[in-house]
Amino acid sequence: MEKKAVWVIFRPKNPVKLDKMRQLYLKSYPHFRKMSSLYAKTWWVNEEKNEWGAMYIFNSQQDVDNYLSSDRWRNKVPEKYGCKPEVVAVLDIGAILFKENVIEGEDSWLTPDSTSP
Repeated sequence: MEKKAVWVIFRPKNPVKLDKMRQLYLKSYPHFRKMSSLYAKTWWVNEEKNEWGAMYIFNSQQDVDNYLSSDRWRNKVPEKYGCKPEVVAVLDIGAILFKENVIEGEDSWLTPDSTSP
């Protein structure tokens, strides 16, 4: 399998509440849906440690390299979230299992707020 996972951590200087992070995440969904290089992405938050981040799954190492050298990653992401993301690891991955595909409802990336321009 050629796909690569990228594990990222953000450590903002000021604590960020979970609800605030969800709002920011929702605004990013349309962009990631359009990225042909991205196979999947999930976000996580650890409020106790004031850490949050993402696990990206890209289609190839070249896609990882292109994204990590992009203006979006280097400038827009730190500006949006108020801190520079730390790439913990770029990983080879095994089989990917999607047990459930959420495509509608409150916890979906297809909520009305996430699909508006």
